[in-house]
Amino acid sequence: MRRGPTVVAVALVLLFACGGTQRPEGVAERWLSSLDQGAAGTPDRFGGDPAVQAANAVLPDWRTRDPGSLDRIEVGGAVVGGTAAAATADVPFRIESTDGEVVTGTVQEAPCDDGPDGGWCVHGAELGGAASAFDGSWSAGASGTDWVWAVAAAVLLCGLAVALLAVVTRRSARSPT
Repeated sequence: MRRGPTVVAVALVLLFACGGTQRPEGVAERWLSSLDQGAAGTPDRFGGDPAVQAANAVLPDWRTRDPGSLDRIEVGGAVVGGTAAAATADVPFRIESTDGEVVTGTVQEAPCDDGPDGGWCVHGAELGGAASAFDGSWSAGASGTDWVWAVAAAVLLCGLAVALLAVVTRRSARSPT
C-alpha cells in the first residue's frame, strides 16, 4: 500500500485548516500600515468609508505624509465582545512617527458585511486611552495557558518525530543492502 498520497492529502488538509481566519489585531496592524503609504495608502480595503473616516481621525494628514514616516506601529491584544451575531473588537494601538509624534488609541472592528470568511473590518477609531497597553512591558505574546498548550504540542510533535525516526531506522536495518 502506498502511503505517499495519503500523507500528502493529510498534510494539505491540515495546511488549509490552519489558515483562513483573520485576527482583529492583524487587521488593525495592516490598516495602520496602509496609513504609512501616504497617497498610495488604501485604508478603505479594511472596511470602506468607515475605515477611511477612522484613518482621518487617527492621522488627518495620512494622504500627504511621506511613505515611511511612521517609525513604529504597535497593536495590543483585541478585546472581543458582543454576541455571536453582533461581535465587536477593540484593538489598542500606538504609532510613533519619525519626528517623534506619538498617537495612541483604539481601533474598533466588527465582522465584515460582505466577508463570508469571518473577516474583520475597521468601523472606527478612538484616540487616547490606550497608553496603558503600551507601558513598555510587552508579554511574550501569549497567556500562561497558551504556553502550556504550546509546550504540550511541542512535546507531542517531538514524540512523533522520535517514533517516526525509530520506525524508519528499524525498517532500514531490516532491509537488505
